[in-house]
Amino acid sequence: MAQNQRKKKQKKAGASSARDNGNLKVILYIVLVVVGIAGAVALGTSGGSSETSTDTVVTVPGGVRPAEYQKVSSTGGLLAPLPESGADTETGKSVAVLKGYDLQGRPVTIDPAGEGKATMVVFLAHWCPHCNREIPVLNKWRESGEVPTGLRVVGITTGSKADQANWPPSKWMTAMKWPFEVMADSEAQEAAAAYGVAGYPFMAFVGANGKITARTSGEVPVEQLQIFANAAVAAK
Repeated sequence: MAQNQRKKKQKKAGASSARDNGNLKVILYIVLVVVGIAGAVALGTSGGSSETSTDTVVTVPGGVRPAEYQKVSSTGGLLAPLPESGADTETGKSVAVLKGYDLQGRPVTIDPAGEGKATMVVFLAHWCPHCNREIPVLNKWRESGEVPTGLRVVGITTGSKADQANWPPSKWMTAMKWPFEVMADSEAQEAAAAYGVAGYPFMAFVGANGKITARTSGEVPVEQLQIFANAAVAAK
C-alpha cells in the first residue's frame, strides 16, 4: 500500500512539473512577442524620424546640409563699397569668383568670366522693406519675357538675422516666389563684401568678361533694370 501511495505522489509531482513547464513556455512566448513588438515600434519611429529630418540631409553629391547661412569662398580682389553719390570707381573692374551653396545645400558658383556669361547678382535681406518691394518688380520682369537672353540672374540672401522680420530666408524666398537662382551668403557676409554691397537691395551687373558694368543700391524700376541688363550682355 505504501508503494501505491508513493507512485501516486510521483504521478502528481510529474503532472505538476509538466504544468509548470507549460506555464513557463507560455510566459516566455508572451515576453518574446511583447519585446518583438516594442522593438518594431521603436525601429519604425526611429526610421520615420530620420527620413523627415531636414537638418541631416545632404541633397546632392558635393552638397551640404540645408541652412540659412552657407560657407562662401571668394577668389579674387574685393570691390570697394558703392559710393553714396558720384561715379562708381569700380566700374570696369573684375569681380571675384564666388563658390558656395543655395539654401537647400546645392553647390552654386558665380564666375561670369569662367562661364563666359553676363550675370546680374542681386543681394537681398529678408527684413529689408525695399527688398520686399523690389522682388515683385523682378518677378514681373521675368514674366514679361524681357530678361535678355544670355543673362544669368542670381539672388544672394545676405545680412540674415534670426530676430528680424521674415526669418528664415528660405521660407521668405519661397513666399516671395523668387524666380531665379539663389546663393546663401555666410554669416560673415563674405559674398556681400566681395561685391562692395552698400544697402539693400543691391544689384551688380557683370559682363561675360567678368568685369562690372554697373552697380546700384535701392529699388530699381524695370526700365532701368532693362538698360543695365542690356549693357551687361553687350559688354565684351
